[in-house]
Amino acid sequence: MPFNPVHERTLLGAIDSYMSALVHVRPYLAHGYRQVLADLAERWLDEAGANSVTAVAMDQTWLSRYVAGNVGRGAALKDFLAWAGREGLLER
Repeated sequence: MPFNPVHERTLLGAIDSYMSALVHVRPYLAHGYRQVLADLAERWLDEAGANSVTAVAMDQTWLSRYVAGNVGRGAALKDFLAWAGREGLLER
């Protein structure tokens, strides 16, 4: 699939692209990370968050609450946001 910067900058699009990349380099993490990121997207969007990977990354309070008490969430989220940064998807 060709790079689509509009799709990539949405939270859902970024998760989709990240998962496509992850399954090829670390397939053993794909299932668990997919569950965490799908849950993250659902909760973020339900709480009136913008469908933007940058909006999620900038809301440190919300992210802290989301990962509280669940180390697996933190690992998946940290890896996803690091990937988004490397891909240039986060606005500074």
